Amino acid sequence: MHAPDARAGDRRSRRPAPSRWSCGPAWGLFAAGVLPLTAAAAGPAVPASAASTASPTASSSAGPAGPAAQERRSVTIAALEVRGTEQTPSARVLEILAAEGLRQGETLLWPEDARVQRARLRLLQTDAFERVTLRLRPLAGEPGSVTLTVDVEERSSLEVTDLYLGTSRFTPFRGGVQALERNFLGRALHLGGGFVWGSLPRQVPRSRRQQAFRLHLAAPRLRGSRFGLAGTVYVTSASEPYRIAGRTDDPDPSLFRTVDYGRIGGILGTTFNAGNRLVFGLDYRFERVGAQLPVDPTYTSPLGESRPIDLELHAGVHRLTSFNFGLNYDGRDEAARFGKGARVALDLQLSSPLVGSEYEYIKLVAGGAYSFRLPWGHWITPSVVAGQIAGRAPRFERFFAGDLSDWTPGRELGLIYTTRSPVDVFNTGVDRRVLGSLFARFDLEYVWPLFQRNRVRGIKAGYLVWSTGIFTFAGDAAERALHRAAGEWAAPIGFNANFGLRLETVVGALEFSVGNVLRRTPL
Repeated sequence: MHAPDARAGDRRSRRPAPSRWSCGPAWGLFAAGVLPLTAAAAGPAVPASAASTASPTASSSAGPAGPAAQERRSVTIAALEVRGTEQTPSARVLEILAAEGLRQGETLLWPEDARVQRARLRLLQTDAFERVTLRLRPLAGEPGSVTLTVDVEERSSLEVTDLYLGTSRFTPFRGGVQALERNFLGRALHLGGGFVWGSLPRQVPRSRRQQAFRLHLAAPRLRGSRFGLAGTVYVTSASEPYRIAGRTDDPDPSLFRTVDYGRIGGILGTTFNAGNRLVFGLDYRFERVGAQLPVDPTYTSPLGESRPIDLELHAGVHRLTSFNFGLNYDGRDEAARFGKGARVALDLQLSSPLVGSEYEYIKLVAGGAYSFRLPWGHWITPSVVAGQIAGRAPRFERFFAGDLSDWTPGRELGLIYTTRSPVDVFNTGVDRRVLGSLFARFDLEYVWPLFQRNRVRGIKAGYLVWSTGIFTFAGDAAERALHRAAGEWAAPIGFNANFGLRLETVVGALEFSVGNVLRRTPL
């Protein structure tokens, strides 16, 4: 149950809903779309223009064309037919129809039935289809019996899931892209890939360019079964900054050196669809890590005190393997139907010599979100996500403070291109933390739908988005004890807030927000 960039820090491309072209929070449940579950993902209200054409259309053979043909009468659904689905299983369409009482053997009113209207709107609000048409076709020789035909036009199968572009005081330029094709070769296969490349870090001697590449292929559901298969290969070349001097909240690159390491590996996994909303996944990852560690790295404080630095990597070439279990409950169709719906996800990773690894740790990330529509058509979503690592994980598997902040660059395909830390709004010391083993984050997002089906070609909808929240971030037990002994917060608290315009386009979501600008500029 993994993605092109799974297990490497930045994993947002696992979102079933259109991902933002931004550099926001990026691992674990963010990848599953749990934080936040936006109104766009939850199915905003269909505009009046769409609703006005929602009544089913009958074929010309449905009956006489005179006024008598418009008399309301009962017909029986003898069969159901779905046309036009390539990416979406027909079973999901039939389940949505059944939820509205449109099953084989049911009776409906012709020429109009409110259940048909509701079913069409609900199919549109799943965000899987551009157009939905329901037709009644009479059966020859069986008066009063009809076939209910659902004709759908699916959305574009190509989506840009991430666009990496920015600059920082540490890395003058970084750029890259991730894309996903959901109907490769017309077989409903998912083919995705991406890359990110950064220029040579400045003011840091003996550093090198950072770059990463990933390729992902998945069959979400094997024919005639509830199982799916997926595979990922990836290559990462990192030159990650670590502090050797100065105040712990000073982002000046001259106070840092870099630790160089390379990673090459793959992930093979399977999924089980327990229903249209609940999916379980199991992955196995095998990775070769090559680390070039400096000799006796030390940190010197402004007072002249020195202490050794633990770079949290084994020296030389070694293995990292893990089993990974995932669970994802997606209630977007419930939100489309009832105006409210939940999203829950869990990601558990186990690495041990028992599975061939030279590291030993357990990593758990879990969270949920609940979206509901307000009476005036806007959406609000509270969400919470938390994670913990037990054991000794490599530095690229530990939680990164920048991933929690809306204003600070996070990992991009697992790489860190900045020396900045989160802004310390509450003066609790969160700007002095970089890597941790424990975190929690709470957010509240408000979405105001502006338009849908805009006349501008390629733009489907626009929303104004406000969000705010808090988070906490801490190291392992030994690190927390050191901070307490120094009179510092063991788990400092940070603040988030963001505002911007989100545009849904035919190839993904484009976001213009305050946080998007702050993450991409060299502050």
